Amino acid sequence: MRRHAATLAVVLASAVGSTAIAPSAQAWRPPPVKSCGATAADKALAAKLSPTIRSAGLAGVSADQVSCARQILAQVKAEGLSPQAGKIALMTAITETGLRNYLGGDRDSLGLFQQRPSMGWGSRAQIIRPAYSTHRFLSAMTKRYPKGSWATKDPGRVAQSVQRSAYPSRYNRERTSAARLVSALWAGSTAPVAPAPPAKPRPPAKPTKPAPASASLALVVPGSGIRVRSGATTAAKQVRFLRSGSKVTATCQRLGKSITIGKYRSGYWLYVPAQKGYLSVAAMHRNGGTSLKAC
Repeated sequence: MRRHAATLAVVLASAVGSTAIAPSAQAWRPPPVKSCGATAADKALAAKLSPTIRSAGLAGVSADQVSCARQILAQVKAEGLSPQAGKIALMTAITETGLRNYLGGDRDSLGLFQQRPSMGWGSRAQIIRPAYSTHRFLSAMTKRYPKGSWATKDPGRVAQSVQRSAYPSRYNRERTSAARLVSALWAGSTAPVAPAPPAKPRPPAKPTKPAPASASLALVVPGSGIRVRSGATTAAKQVRFLRSGSKVTATCQRLGKSITIGKYRSGYWLYVPAQKGYLSVAAMHRNGGTSLKAC
């Protein structure tokens, strides 16, 4: 779920020959982090574990990273799942954030698993709670793999089926680090209070205002043109073909069938009302990090 805008622009431009202006070249800075609330025991365990944990996503662990891992595993236990589920959840969180509870990320991504409010994962306040974000990850995992079938599948593939990352092979690189954390923390992790269901929305006191202009995204068709589809899949009927340089405005995005162009793979599609159809994000330069609501 994480992608850097500058890297994305370069990849798309080389893949489809886009002449769109790339985002300004600025050094990437990580977003602020919300502490998971490390204890003295977390600090002691971090000192003990750090020399043994080296992977693509971790170079040792801090007390706060141990605390985040402990809370993830506590929620796994609270939902009656096994250490294998804990390993998959930790592999995912290590890959996405290095076990840091980020207050930002790519587009509107948040928290340990980089979940997006605009894609229905919950509110901002909910997602930055480790117990809630873990609960949502586990719910998606068990829905995609019913009757415990996730336990017999490749853990990296299970993680990818939930996260839909542009880099699916990265999750399995964290198997060893995740397994060591599970071994050290599983017995002592205590179950937190189960996350409360989202509150029912209150009826608005005033009529809903029209969506602001920022809710849409102006784009220029790159390369040799792009097909407009009736649905978010390459199998959907072609509604129209837009030539290179055509200007379009997208109003929302939808997760559908992933397609690959060059080295870039994406499952997100943009809806263009004027054409009454969808365009693949893999073939469209997003002109920055503007986020759109889900269709």
